[in-house]
Amino acid sequence: MKKLYRDFQTIYGLNHLCPLCGKVKEVICRTAIGDDLAEDWRLSPELRRAFDYREGCSCRHCGATTRIMNLALTLLEVINLNNSTGYQFAADVDWQSLTALRLAEINNCGVLHDYLGNLAGLSYSEYGSADPAIRSEDLRRLSYEDNCFDIVLTSDVLEHVPDYRLALHEISRVLKPDGVFILTVPWLRHRKTVVKAKIDHQGMVELLSKASYHGDYNLRLTDYLVFYEFGYDFVQDLQNIFAVEIYCHHGFGGLITSVFVCRGRAPGNDLTPGRPRPTALSR
Repeated sequence: MKKLYRDFQTIYGLNHLCPLCGKVKEVICRTAIGDDLAEDWRLSPELRRAFDYREGCSCRHCGATTRIMNLALTLLEVINLNNSTGYQFAADVDWQSLTALRLAEINNCGVLHDYLGNLAGLSYSEYGSADPAIRSEDLRRLSYEDNCFDIVLTSDVLEHVPDYRLALHEISRVLKPDGVFILTVPWLRHRKTVVKAKIDHQGMVELLSKASYHGDYNLRLTDYLVFYEFGYDFVQDLQNIFAVEIYCHHGFGGLITSVFVCRGRAPGNDLTPGRPRPTALSR
């Protein structure tokens, strides 16, 4: 798996600037992983601190968390590769000029969403949206046509999908042959994936162990129920469909703060895992 890793420091250096707003990175830290979740997830003190870093540390200026900063860095890298540009910050991107770019943001990507809203080719959706202005999409049954997106973005979504493998196939279907799926999930590479819940034959949620929730733990919102605690075998599931790279910082948090970059395999191509493929996006 080591060959799949990309170190952001070799790409961007240590400039200590927020990749979203571009301001000097002054970080506010809070506890994001509650005692109940840490116990449910069987997190060691070190892993709990790492996840607090991922979810609880944010830019004082724009509010982007470590996870969203890393997601933005990865998206910028893909955009720069496809357009021969050198954008370092989301705030500097001329989003309106990317007229050929079709991007699906499936569920809100935090502060990054505010910038993506300037993209003419954005298709934004929230699962179960009651707002008629916001599209609702089920990742297991996307309503989009085949081969229609250059980029699909999800951030900590797949663990809440009852059948994430079906979701991966659906994402592959809607991606163009040279498209890119960029995602984050909470995962622990030293464990095997644990199935926490499933949908039974009557369409009801069946808990296989104590219910675990992400988001506001006290509210116990159904949408935040965890179906999977991802482990090392999740990477193989991705590789069964895509060519995969793992983008990560090699600072505190390590692979826990990583971002997966998945490129579609067109029939008959010779793409090997971990090898970028140029696309036809243009500014």
